[in-house]
Amino acid sequence: MALMASPVIAAEDQQPADGTGFGDIIVTARKTGEAAQSLPITVAAFGGKEIQDRAILTVQDLQTITPGLTISNNATGGVPVFAIRGTATELGIDGGVALYLNDVPLMSAVGITTQFYDISTVEVLKGPQGTQFGTNTTGGTITVRTNLPTDKVEAFAKAGYGNYNRRDFEGMINLPVNDVLAFRFAGNYIKRDGYVKNRIAAGGAPKDFSDENRYSLRGTMSLNSGPIETALILDYFQRDESPTAFIPVAFRPNAGQGINLANLGALTGSRKSIFVGADPSGVAKDLYGKAKLFGLEHRATIELSDAFSIRNVLGYRHDKTETSEESSGTSFALVNVLNDVKTSQWTDDITLRHKALDGRLRTSLGGYFLLNDKRQGQNATVAQSIYLTFFNAPLVSNALNFEKKQFTSKAAYFNSEFDITDTLNISGGVRYNWDHVKSEGTVAQADGVLPRFGKFFRPDARTPCNTAAFLAYTDRDLNACVGRRSKSFRAPSWTVALSNKFSSRVLGYAKISHGYLAGGANFTIREVPFYEPEKTTMIEAGVKADWSLGGRPLRTNVALYRGKTSNKQIFVNVNYDDQFSGFGVINAAKQEVYGADFEMRYSPVQGLTFDGSYNYIHSEFKSFIIPGLGGNADGLTGATLVPRSDLSGAVPAQTPKHQFNVAATYELPIDPSSGKITTTISGYYSSKIKQNNLFVGYNASFGPQYNEINSYFTASASLNWENVAGSPISAQFWVRNLFDKNYITARQAQFQAFGYATAVYGAPRTFGGSASIKF
Repeated sequence: MALMASPVIAAEDQQPADGTGFGDIIVTARKTGEAAQSLPITVAAFGGKEIQDRAILTVQDLQTITPGLTISNNATGGVPVFAIRGTATELGIDGGVALYLNDVPLMSAVGITTQFYDISTVEVLKGPQGTQFGTNTTGGTITVRTNLPTDKVEAFAKAGYGNYNRRDFEGMINLPVNDVLAFRFAGNYIKRDGYVKNRIAAGGAPKDFSDENRYSLRGTMSLNSGPIETALILDYFQRDESPTAFIPVAFRPNAGQGINLANLGALTGSRKSIFVGADPSGVAKDLYGKAKLFGLEHRATIELSDAFSIRNVLGYRHDKTETSEESSGTSFALVNVLNDVKTSQWTDDITLRHKALDGRLRTSLGGYFLLNDKRQGQNATVAQSIYLTFFNAPLVSNALNFEKKQFTSKAAYFNSEFDITDTLNISGGVRYNWDHVKSEGTVAQADGVLPRFGKFFRPDARTPCNTAAFLAYTDRDLNACVGRRSKSFRAPSWTVALSNKFSSRVLGYAKISHGYLAGGANFTIREVPFYEPEKTTMIEAGVKADWSLGGRPLRTNVALYRGKTSNKQIFVNVNYDDQFSGFGVINAAKQEVYGADFEMRYSPVQGLTFDGSYNYIHSEFKSFIIPGLGGNADGLTGATLVPRSDLSGAVPAQTPKHQFNVAATYELPIDPSSGKITTTISGYYSSKIKQNNLFVGYNASFGPQYNEINSYFTASASLNWENVAGSPISAQFWVRNLFDKNYITARQAQFQAFGYATAVYGAPRTFGGSASIKF
């Protein structure tokens, strides 16, 4: 289903005033431009102007206008977690909801956080999308499409200011050279103070958290000559922030590591050192999230004849991210983790398209290749200062890990559509993937605070090899302190859909689709060296319709769906008796989901438009058995961090049962020579959700509420004045979290290991304004 936004091609405003209907958005859900309302698929689509008018400033704001999309945070540098229809981009698992910039998959969610400038569309597809987008799309896809060069010399500049000292700048220039060649350059810069204060901002630590400090650049060249159309897109993104503020909300004495926290507040002596409370009024720790991302896309289409065309998309991404995590929110080095990740990825997607039977039969045959090379170092310093300062206890051994992982995927696919009659259409596709994963890693262990790292290291006397890490490896070299694992996987994706146009304004459809998440290799879990692909099958039926109510346009989109998932991938942390800890992914569950999506747009009078959507999801684990992990070298007895548990019947994480979005937009009836003034007020509601799927043992028995994010409602508003007094200048004023709602977006509970629980709070009320000029 598509939200009823302005047509993208002409970039025109919505036109409900004449009573003839709403515009549509051209989307590329099937890798070719099609009107969203004509597709047998659930898609929420927005034009670039609607994104701008609604003041969608970051990717987290996207859920406030997108039905059925949930976005929260994890502990890794404030990276967003996306969830659609019970499937989430869970920590440690690649995929679920795939992110695309144009036609190239992004490796990190950081890369999409501020891409909402100079764009043509944002498209959110729901349900498995394997035949068109490949692996790791069982929940859906989110695609940001940028503007291509046009045949006009034009430019745009914008400057804005808001509370928390928010400054943002954006610009674009379009330069056609001739009828064949054109260039377009765009960029943005955002800097804002954080809204969570650091109580002990000293020693180089930032004064606040949850700030913004980032910029992005993009350059596009188009070369169109006769039957050949090409585009080259380069983009660069950089940030240096301290984005995640974990605030302590509960402590538990006698935690599993022998730390007695009953008098922790007295020992620290001051609220300036540690804060315990249920509101975002302070946190003390040096956290940061840094990233440098570069991308390239070359897209070429050749019309070989009236019946045949060929399209190739070559993509390259290079991401360098560095994060400092500390989830206790205290001034102590309770759980300090540094992650340094460098990833490069090549993709190539070639498609041959064919039309036959006067265009009634449309087929495509293609091949896909992906090569992902990831190098990740992790430095974990655990409970150092507390052990020494207050309890005179032995230091907990630290870990210094480095892993090189290479993932390759090859696929062949075929898709076809056939117009049985002028109104009845059948479509389908199949894709087969051959995947291979190869992992090579080393683990060192030391007492004391570990040094920083930068490249593949060789353990030395100060950081000796942790040979316990390689007990379960069949390919290991303890002299070099290296363990190796590799495995191949293969799996199909397929879809079949039937649609019927009951009239020119009513489309009904039914479809069934199947997709999978790729399997992989675990670096540090002894009992589970590999995990298998996760597979999802979903059926869906819907109706998309445009009506007339009281002589005014009404649009309604309804979809019902039901899905089953096997080999559900779950991320786990484990400890072993020989002072080694591990983390990774296991196949532990079967999941079922069913639900309904409803969207509506209505213009009761000239200039006034109402939008509304409601989403219902029922999801549960039909079978969810966690084996006993950790303990002694065989993982059978001892101090098991993850006990054997039966969580069958539990609700999956990041899955609210109810969500709704509402909005009202009004265009003031003023003389067109004075410009155009519109105002929008909107609201978003989400029922409560679970933070993590795996919440067992001591954590669950002591504080189950610390794994729940309560329901909340937020409101936003914007006022836009285009072409002020007939000039090329426009102005905007916006407010987000209008009623200054205090709500939580993420939680973490570590009662069993360290005796605390923390929370991440959503942004308080923010507001600002901007002025822009077009040339």
